[in-house]
Amino acid sequence: VVFLERTYIHTVPMAADDTTNMEVVAMSTEEEAPLHPPNQTLYVSNLNNKLKQVELKKCLLCIFSPFGTILDIVAMNNYRLRGQAWVVFAQTEQATLALSKMQGFPFFDMPMRISYAKAKSDAVRKLEGTFVARTPEQMKEHREMEKRKSEEVRASKAVAKQARREEEALEKKRKAEEERIAAAMNEEAPPHNILFVQNLPAATTDKMLRPLFSQFPGFQEVRMVEARPGIAFVEFDHERRAGAALAGLQNFKITPENAMKIAYAKR
Repeated sequence: VVFLERTYIHTVPMAADDTTNMEVVAMSTEEEAPLHPPNQTLYVSNLNNKLKQVELKKCLLCIFSPFGTILDIVAMNNYRLRGQAWVVFAQTEQATLALSKMQGFPFFDMPMRISYAKAKSDAVRKLEGTFVARTPEQMKEHREMEKRKSEEVRASKAVAKQARREEEALEKKRKAEEERIAAAMNEEAPPHNILFVQNLPAATTDKMLRPLFSQFPGFQEVRMVEARPGIAFVEFDHERRAGAALAGLQNFKITPENAMKIAYAKR
């Protein structure tokens, strides 16, 4: 018998190393809880993962014990299973009542997500007489498997985090380029060795523009902007030579509908 906050709860004794034989797949608290048939065990997620194991189990016992006899509460400290717990009731009806009443309950300012567990707990199997204890070899294999899964979760999160960083860096670069282009389009810049060319057909390539600008001395390169079809930057070795190309090709019609608009690029 366990005494806690003036509530007596009957528990089924369990081996120290035999926490659970439930074939439970740990879920991210951001995922939707799966639907399983009603049973005596509730899977509780989105719990505060900063709570210590003992404190978490005591708190869960306090809030779930009004709904019926609790046989066991399983909570683990390993990385993959933090923020989750399994609450085992003596009867399915008690678990169902607790699920309906406590769904979304603000537990340490975080709404609990509750569903029926995937499989029977050890406590229920012991009552039914179907429990089979694991051998030391099986326990070791289980611990190693859990360790591997935790490492895989960490690695997966690290890869996802790096991918987000790279995506954010690309987005930042793209926005900076768009701002530079917008500034070049909206402001009249002083003479510069780089020309800003716009009003080009969307299908224009650097190979199409190179023959036009390379006829002017000092031509160096054409740079298209993939994010903004219809514009380009043309670089010369000196602003005077860039000015000659600007004067010579201003309003040159690439197509009957597209007359080039050329200006000095903003420094």
